[in-house]
Amino acid sequence: MKKICCIGSVTTDIILSPVDALPAPGMLQKIGSASTHVGGCASNAAIDLARLGAPALLCCKVGKDNFGDFVLRTCEEAGVDTRGVIRDGSVSTTISAVCVNSEGERSFLYCPGSTSALRAGEIPRGLLEECDFIFVGGAMLLTAFDGAPCGELLRDMRERGKFTAMDTACDFDGVWLPKIREALPGLDLFMPSYDEAARLSGETKLSKIADFFFDCGVGQVIVKIGSDGAYFAPSREERFLLPTYREVRPVDTTGAGDSFCAGFLCGLALGWSFEEAGRLANAVGTHCIQAVGASAGIPSLEAVLAYMKHHPKLERKDVSK
Repeated sequence: MKKICCIGSVTTDIILSPVDALPAPGMLQKIGSASTHVGGCASNAAIDLARLGAPALLCCKVGKDNFGDFVLRTCEEAGVDTRGVIRDGSVSTTISAVCVNSEGERSFLYCPGSTSALRAGEIPRGLLEECDFIFVGGAMLLTAFDGAPCGELLRDMRERGKFTAMDTACDFDGVWLPKIREALPGLDLFMPSYDEAARLSGETKLSKIADFFFDCGVGQVIVKIGSDGAYFAPSREERFLLPTYREVRPVDTTGAGDSFCAGFLCGLALGWSFEEAGRLANAVGTHCIQAVGASAGIPSLEAVLAYMKHHPKLERKDVSK
């Protein structure tokens, strides 16, 4: 199987559940559980890929602190190649307090730390040469890397025959498109969520969102639409919807989008078609939401394929531009 490099955001997630409202100032509120997990788009995808059996290299920055130790240990135990993880004593490892409500939906309290400090010049290009896919996860949180530095790296990787892809995160600065516009022409594939894609493009209709990103120079577009699955545009001419599995009640949706990206890239790394990879992505995302934590629910590829085999095939719906 081809090797995938995941570049970008990494966090230590402190997951609190259920949190349906925050307590008033000075008050105490009981919750049912609290646990610590590795999070962040790039590290989530790398762990998910490794659990699926795909060779995954992680390039990110963590602090020289206990949380950084935790990130490295967890990734290594999952089978991730961590040679691209940079330790920087001048920053703290990024932290998220993830508040999961009774419906499994989550909100975040975020301390940027090391993720915002990752610089393009620190990413070891020799390690990237070992990989066939370059995936940037957590764009818009990568303050020192977003935009022109990211775009330059992606263009260089494409010239070297690598397949380039990107997913985004919510922009806490509220800047949105200007943060990443210079990187978009370097992408073979862009995979944002619907909410992020709508904010970036200023469009609400899926076809117009895809057209916007094609006009920005992106080669292919996928828009994740949550419990409705995803919208796939492998070209300007071909567009289709794939629903996802609906019988599962979410326990925690943390990392669901990252697991979708990991499943899709795994499918491509296996040489599968766009549609086949999309079906795998939906199934991997379905497993993610069945456990607390971004990657805790991800099983082996064999287990995911067995799940797909024993459930009705989800019908593709072709849609017009």
